[in-house]
Amino acid sequence: MAGPSVHGQKNKPHKAGRQAGLSARQKHKSSKEVAPGHRHSIKSQQGFAVSSKQQRQQITKHHREVQREQALAEKRTPQPPRVVSLLPLSQDVDMPRLWAQLIGAGASEAPRAVSVEPGMDVDSEGVPPMVPTMVKLPGQSRSMIQLLPPPADLDNPLTAVDIARSAEVLLLVLPGNAKASQVDAGGLSSLAVLRLMGLPTLQVLVQGEAGASLKDRSAAKKRAQAAVASQIAGEHKVMTADSAADCQQVLRHLGEIHPSLPLWRRQRPALHLHSVHPSFNTADPSAHGSVVFRAYVRYLGLSVNQPLHILGCGDLNIDRIEVADEPVSSGHKPAVNGVQCMDMAGSGARVLAVADPAARQGVVRLNTPDPLAGEQTWPTTEELMEAEARGSSEGSKRKRRLPAGMSDYQAAWITEEEMQDMGDSGSEEEEEAAERQGGDAEPRFGEGPMDGAASMADLDEEDDQTDDMQDSEAAGEQSFAEFKRQRQAEQDDVEFPDEIDTPTDTPARDRFARYRGLKSWRSSPWDPREGLPQEYANTFAFENFKRAHKRAKAGAEVVSRDPNGAAPGSYVAVHLADVPADVALRLVQRVQAASQGSAAPVVAHGLLQHETKLSVLNFAVKKDSNFTETLPNKAELLFVTGLRSFTARPTYSTDDPNVDKHKLERFLHDKRQCVATIYGPIQYPPLPLLAFKITPDQPPQLAMAGTLRSCDPDRVVLKKIVLSGYPVKVHKKKAVVRWMFHNPEDVRWFKPLELWTKYGRRGRIKEPIGTHGAMKCMFDGVVQQRDAVCASLFKRSYPVWPGSLDFCQ
Repeated sequence: MAGPSVHGQKNKPHKAGRQAGLSARQKHKSSKEVAPGHRHSIKSQQGFAVSSKQQRQQITKHHREVQREQALAEKRTPQPPRVVSLLPLSQDVDMPRLWAQLIGAGASEAPRAVSVEPGMDVDSEGVPPMVPTMVKLPGQSRSMIQLLPPPADLDNPLTAVDIARSAEVLLLVLPGNAKASQVDAGGLSSLAVLRLMGLPTLQVLVQGEAGASLKDRSAAKKRAQAAVASQIAGEHKVMTADSAADCQQVLRHLGEIHPSLPLWRRQRPALHLHSVHPSFNTADPSAHGSVVFRAYVRYLGLSVNQPLHILGCGDLNIDRIEVADEPVSSGHKPAVNGVQCMDMAGSGARVLAVADPAARQGVVRLNTPDPLAGEQTWPTTEELMEAEARGSSEGSKRKRRLPAGMSDYQAAWITEEEMQDMGDSGSEEEEEAAERQGGDAEPRFGEGPMDGAASMADLDEEDDQTDDMQDSEAAGEQSFAEFKRQRQAEQDDVEFPDEIDTPTDTPARDRFARYRGLKSWRSSPWDPREGLPQEYANTFAFENFKRAHKRAKAGAEVVSRDPNGAAPGSYVAVHLADVPADVALRLVQRVQAASQGSAAPVVAHGLLQHETKLSVLNFAVKKDSNFTETLPNKAELLFVTGLRSFTARPTYSTDDPNVDKHKLERFLHDKRQCVATIYGPIQYPPLPLLAFKITPDQPPQLAMAGTLRSCDPDRVVLKKIVLSGYPVKVHKKKAVVRWMFHNPEDVRWFKPLELWTKYGRRGRIKEPIGTHGAMKCMFDGVVQQRDAVCASLFKRSYPVWPGSLDFCQ
């Protein structure tokens, strides 16, 4: 009998481990070095070119010197003041006292360091107003920070969004009292929004009583660290802010922190507007004018040919960039990016760069379609002449159509005009006779039941009216009965997905004329360019989205070395061109409100290439766990991304990998990730998304959150409906099915469809029976009497066209 080796069995060799001899260990070491694709030893010749300890020390020293030079270069480079925002996590925190201590700690060594707007004097108790303030750090005359006051309404989650957009360092303030609540509901809501938007650098402060013992301070630190760790992962340094000395130590620590920001903020230039000066013709309020604002350039360089998006004002073009004097001297000269500045005639302003109309990207929202883009090659002149000659020769030989009862001799006395009038009257009589007889013959499956576009338009209008009724009901304020109805519809969609009842008053071939069947969801083709709506002609599409994103990022990074731009850290005056009067007024009001502390800072972001053009955006989203209401398809929501805020009505679809078709979801269900599709300006990932439901007289509610997936108009989203019937008579593989259709014409129309049952059988329609829609069906196996027979139909779904193309709110 043959042994195990004959059958291919190979036993594992014995491993001696620590008891192995010198030769075995050497053999094992050599096999590891020679084996292809194996990880080499750190000190082996094959892994590294360094073969001696002295060379390794030299390389380490070189790396250390390079890092040291980079740190020195960063210190020599002018940096804008760091934006530090305060966020109390509990109402038990005494924010006016902490604000006064921080301002006083910065002003103790530099009395002129506090920048207060005109008309904003300190109050009678000596407490400075809670407005954005520039503070010089203690002992560091060249370093400043910009302190932002805490938001007035922590119950509004949009205030946390403003903090995530503007703050570089976030001070989380917790009470030191053991009986106080560490994190209340407003703090939890703010931290949830900040986690979704991307957290800046965090610093935890504990506000205790002055003169507290060391034991009490240590216990307060531990409570604060545990409270923050339960909401934000990682270890965070906790500092106390009980006295003036503690606040000075906090400011020194803020000057030494290197802020770490989310990637979506670091890949675009940002400017926090300090002052705005509009210039308009007062005689014509509708005319466009120019606006000048001053701000620091942060993160990346700003190009003069680059469009800007200002929150609440929209996309605007830059006319020129000038070097401005800083409002508070920081010991550095204004950076001019190595370019010799010239003086404007009569103004003395140092111009850094002027926009080039040929190189400017411009604010382009809609694509201009070519009506002949889908036509074939235009015929040449010779082909047109040949066609004209052929038509004239055929026209001379064409036999005229004579009315009934008229001979050729009689027709010779009648002119062409009279013959045409007689032909038209005859055709009208034929149409009236056809209408009296009942219309045309029965159409085939897949063709329109009626001739002409008007009938299909009626079907489209009927289908759209059904969707619009659902949308209007979801957008309004829901009563208790409406809430129960929506909840029941969502439960029915979970238990019986995509099932609908066949209408009894309308033929199914008319009601579902826009639908079609699919043999296989995975392999059946669906052309993404077939039957597109007219709105798709106004959108832009990428040939390769990843390549375009890579080029856009590379172009933004080159701006820092571009002579036609402002370097990061420079304080500039940006002149905006062609600004509408209402936009300028709104911008001035927002900046004034921000300077008074009643609103968030106004931030302008430099847009990457193509980010002003309209396309179809796809976001990977998930419903928020705290949102208990139903979220139907195409319900109006407030979309908040890192760059923009606008209202949209998204369509939800499944997030299936490696497929070319995605099923439309009628509701956004709990704990289920979907893809939300909308029309919107092109944006590049990574970019967060927060969607809020706006209800009158109530704060916004976070409905869903996610990230940007892609900009792809060719993503096919199919709406699926399931028509169901029940077998009334069964004999092995044959069954008589009723209640799927209500007349034999519908049965013949949908005869090519493939049937399926809920117990896994597949079948087809053989023929109709009777006049009430019953049909004889054949299946691939024995059918049970309790089974349900279904047929699936699909049509492509498109997002809702936006009401406003400004995309700013």
